[in-house]
Amino acid sequence: MGINNRLHFSLKDKKGVFKLEILNNKVFLFGLVLKIVLSFLFAGKYLKDAFIPFVSYFFDSGFSNSYEFFYNSGASDAFPYPPLMLYFLGFLGGFASNLSPFFIRIPMLLADIGILLVLSRLLRGKATKILKYYWWSPVLIYITYIHGQLDVVPIMFLLASSYFLFKKKNIISALVLGLGITAKTNLVLVIPFYVLYIWKNNNEKKLAKLVAPAVVTFMVVLILNLPYINSEAFIKMVYANSEQSKVWNAGFPMIGTLKYYIIPAVYIILLAIATRFKHISKDLFLIFIGFSFSVLLIFIAPQPGWYYWILPFFVYFAIRENKFSFLPILILQLGFFIYFAFIPESDFFSVFEFAESNFTFYRLFQENQWISPDVLASLALTFLQTCLMLNVYWIYKWGIKKNLEKKIKNKPFLIGIGGDSGVGKSTLTDLLTNLFGEHNMTIIRGDDMHRWERGHNKWDEITHLSPKANHLHEDIKHLKALKDGKKVLRRFYDHTSGKFTEPSKVYPNKIIVFEGLHPFYISAKRSLFDLKIFVEPEENLRLHWKISRDIKKRNYNKEKVLHQLKLREEDSEKYIRSQAPFSDIKIAYYSVTEIAEIGNGKDVELALSIELENNIDINEFLDRFKKIRTLEIVHDYGVSNQVLNVKGTVSSSEIKETIENYIGDYDEFIEDVVFKNNLNGFLQSFFTYCIIYKAKNNS
Repeated sequence: MGINNRLHFSLKDKKGVFKLEILNNKVFLFGLVLKIVLSFLFAGKYLKDAFIPFVSYFFDSGFSNSYEFFYNSGASDAFPYPPLMLYFLGFLGGFASNLSPFFIRIPMLLADIGILLVLSRLLRGKATKILKYYWWSPVLIYITYIHGQLDVVPIMFLLASSYFLFKKKNIISALVLGLGITAKTNLVLVIPFYVLYIWKNNNEKKLAKLVAPAVVTFMVVLILNLPYINSEAFIKMVYANSEQSKVWNAGFPMIGTLKYYIIPAVYIILLAIATRFKHISKDLFLIFIGFSFSVLLIFIAPQPGWYYWILPFFVYFAIRENKFSFLPILILQLGFFIYFAFIPESDFFSVFEFAESNFTFYRLFQENQWISPDVLASLALTFLQTCLMLNVYWIYKWGIKKNLEKKIKNKPFLIGIGGDSGVGKSTLTDLLTNLFGEHNMTIIRGDDMHRWERGHNKWDEITHLSPKANHLHEDIKHLKALKDGKKVLRRFYDHTSGKFTEPSKVYPNKIIVFEGLHPFYISAKRSLFDLKIFVEPEENLRLHWKISRDIKKRNYNKEKVLHQLKLREEDSEKYIRSQAPFSDIKIAYYSVTEIAEIGNGKDVELALSIELENNIDINEFLDRFKKIRTLEIVHDYGVSNQVLNVKGTVSSSEIKETIENYIGDYDEFIEDVVFKNNLNGFLQSFFTYCIIYKAKNNS
């Protein structure tokens, strides 16, 4: 398997569809041209007088210690970045002697595109908004392509690391995070949230899951810093510079010489809030990272590049949460430009190479004396910081306090699948596994609670379908515990041997599926499920499936299977089919043509009938699929239910496109979706919609 496949970041998906279609968008291309032009025209003093000379010296001197040279020359603030930033910016080393603001911007542009691609993977189906609010963000364009700050680089590493973390690629995530820390040290702030994410989203071997990523990150940082670790100039420029000391300036006196440091205090509060959640979703993770950087910006006088630490995360949430308006973020960016236009030490105007004057609004007001320029600058700061705090408050209100605590990832979502033997319950469970991924699911099977093993004489008196033949109340105890986030000890029934295994630990998960004969028979049990599904295909089709399966997998003959079915018919009607009215969704496959020979193991052409409660609004969902001409969909309402009949064909790519464009946040808890073709794929998309609908409306 190639590297691209292992990283899940190849240019094409499993169907050969180009993943990075956002790069073909005209809005992207226009923005790309603009950024290239700006890179030629403008550069701030930091870029021209500090960053470019530092990088150029490193290559021109034969890779000597630039930190020593500039520190000893009195330029201790020339390059407050660890070595990876130096290497990353200088990968065009062949041009070092002629390094221009444009050439040094090329790595930054690549990092910018990298952020865009990660956001497009995290926010599927939202390309237009990503381009509009991230790619065309005036503040972010100004920071990188006009002023020439470097903060786009570490944020690219951070978001890429987050992406791999969400994909359960913890080692790769740790490696990329280590690269990010060796690009800018402020990324150490995110490490506790990485720890919480891994800890909260693993049910077992939690400590072991943390050790390997921690070692990888540490080793990456150590190896990249090793050439300079004994350099006093390097330590003072990178790890003890004046910008970092500002963290300790935000505080107030307490006792004698002791101070209460506000920034560490607020940061600890953020961590304490994060620990409240049973699971840390990717939304929560990214929001808390944005908040941790916001703490610095609120209590320290802002620098131009610092806003790259928060705006991509704010934009992510605003796109993710439909109730959140973009207006606060736009006003925040207006406040940014007002502030840097009015403060006396700003290079806001001189950054434009064609502007020879030292004009600032601050000087204009200073000359006219109609308002104190210090008051004016203070008002600008007040406006900017207030806008920032309001953004943080609104994101907290809508993202954490009201919404995310209630979303599916913060508590197990329990799905019950019931039906008679051989109706396709296991097939349905497999379809759900394709949606959620095995690592996100816990599957419980009712057969594990049979009272007796195969061959026991009790089976001569009673059928498997009878409640008396199963420990149903034991199932209730286990499901309650799992839904409360507790592990249980449970035995398993081996259908091959007919024996029970020794009890083993079963852990809760984001999705818990119970599949069995009696999920809805007892009211206390059915009340536990967030979604109840009953499978009842037409009888001839059920017989065909049941006989075919038992002949192939259990070595039964047709006569034996038919005999068993006859013996079970009364119990089936009494104990199993009677549960159908208690379900939210009833699934019924039926054969389009008559089955020539029941039980011959051959596939038959199928159609699908779905009966569900009226409370679930599926009209707009169906309208999307009705546009697919190869599908025939008929939808009608009854007094208390609605019925849906589906025939035809549909490709997995068509299903995925429909889901991504309509249910934009489906991957909030459904990751690495593998849609099937045709009716099974449609059924997956239908379940995706219903699960999200139930999760949000039951919250």
